[in-house]
Amino acid sequence: QVVFSGPTPRLQCIMRIAIAASVGLAAAYDNGAPHSKLPPLGWSSWVALAPDAEHPIFDFCDEAAVRHAIDAYHSVGLYDAGYRHFHLDDCWAGGRDSKGFLYPEKRHFPNGMKAVVDYAHSKNLTFGLYTCAGTEVCVGGRPGSKDHWDNDAQIFASWGVDWVKMDWCNTDGMKPADTYPLMSKAMNKTGRNMHFNMCEWGKDDPWTWGPAVAQSWRMAGDHTGNWGSTKKVIAQSAKIPAENTGKPYGWNDMDMLETGNYDQAAHANGKMSNMTETEYKTEFSMWAISASPLVVTTPLMNCSTSDGKPIMRNGGQGIRGLTHPAMEKKYSCKIHRVEQLSKDSCKEGKSYGCFDNNQSMWTDHGCRAYFTLDGGDRSILCDHDGHGRHICDPEDEPMPEVKCTAWISDIQKEILLNKEIIAINQDVTPQGRPVKDGDLTVWARHLSDGSVAVALYNAEDKDEEMFVSFESLGWDKTQQAAVRDLWQHKDMGVATGRYPEKTVTVEAHGTVMLRLTKQTEVVV
Repeated sequence: QVVFSGPTPRLQCIMRIAIAASVGLAAAYDNGAPHSKLPPLGWSSWVALAPDAEHPIFDFCDEAAVRHAIDAYHSVGLYDAGYRHFHLDDCWAGGRDSKGFLYPEKRHFPNGMKAVVDYAHSKNLTFGLYTCAGTEVCVGGRPGSKDHWDNDAQIFASWGVDWVKMDWCNTDGMKPADTYPLMSKAMNKTGRNMHFNMCEWGKDDPWTWGPAVAQSWRMAGDHTGNWGSTKKVIAQSAKIPAENTGKPYGWNDMDMLETGNYDQAAHANGKMSNMTETEYKTEFSMWAISASPLVVTTPLMNCSTSDGKPIMRNGGQGIRGLTHPAMEKKYSCKIHRVEQLSKDSCKEGKSYGCFDNNQSMWTDHGCRAYFTLDGGDRSILCDHDGHGRHICDPEDEPMPEVKCTAWISDIQKEILLNKEIIAINQDVTPQGRPVKDGDLTVWARHLSDGSVAVALYNAEDKDEEMFVSFESLGWDKTQQAAVRDLWQHKDMGVATGRYPEKTVTVEAHGTVMLRLTKQTEVVV
């Protein structure tokens, strides 16, 4: 006997999409995925995780590191500030089984991926995974999703994944507008409500066709934590036509935030984050007013030894000894270059390699990099200057007791946990953009409560004097408005027609963030 108590999950998903289509793009692409109506708030593993209690390594994740990051997510205050997404980027896949289904790196995830996803869900987090539209992912040679759309969608659904990012590497001869709908369709066929994040770097104007198949899409290339990259992404956001500037369940993604990253984080693509406090505040401000997803990648743990010494630049993410199954005896070695530090090239067999039993490794020809040995279970920094053969050994002495605590820096707390800036981002209205095309100094986003968020943005290398005219916001020149400074957390009084009466000094690379609320006379 079969009893129908309502639509099946798959039918519910199809119904949501059909309803959205029937009312046009006003609500964009709502398939029921959690925390997708507004720009996603979250964290990514991209430069943040490491094996054991060591310094984070680019493109790494394992079960212990992920579990500790999930715990730390709550402890550092991200959850209380409204963040909900927890994403593993290009770090996790081990290969495909005989039926074509993906499986996670077995040594790094000995209990499988579902156990990790379940743990995230137990902490009320929305869990995301990375894949790529091509034959291989962008880093590490892992399998991409090409011609495995249904397989990958099904396995993601079976693990309980809530969010899927699909990159665009190794896609020769493929077209984004033809390819991404294949994965979107496969995901919806599973009946699980998953957010789809397209990452074709804004090449084919995804804001024009993305709302039919995804909830968010990258609108530019990769962002790194330096001023040149940040300034470039902001300028590209300003070029998006007003009619394509986001709506519920459909957001232009400016890429991950690198807020507050210095030596404690890994270096994405070999580029160290080095912005000033002022520049990091501008990054967060402009991502927020642009209604971009706010997904930060940064270590969430601070590890030190019992003698108080930091572990590998004070940023380890895992806990020593909790991650890996017993090692079998080996008579060969396996080495992987994780992050290159040198300008000289690093080629396995020519400029680096390992010795039998994974006891040590060597570099030559100026190669300097982070490496993992033994299938990723042991990490090592081989950073000797100069050409010639150098031998690098993993630490042979017993490691002192390690203490890891949940931690982000004071500047990260000030920026990432600023609920007034977050509120500017978390609204259903179209994203903010310059009030005058071609002039990036004054941006506005009209919010659903009638107030207007304003960013006075100085991309120049010197201080500038700025103001906002109320007429540029579509208000009358005699309009009065209460002004709130969102970085100072301070009411600035009531202004008429413009703010300020004269000008405000905006420092080089800085942004003043305001919220203006119309005031009306009360007749007694």
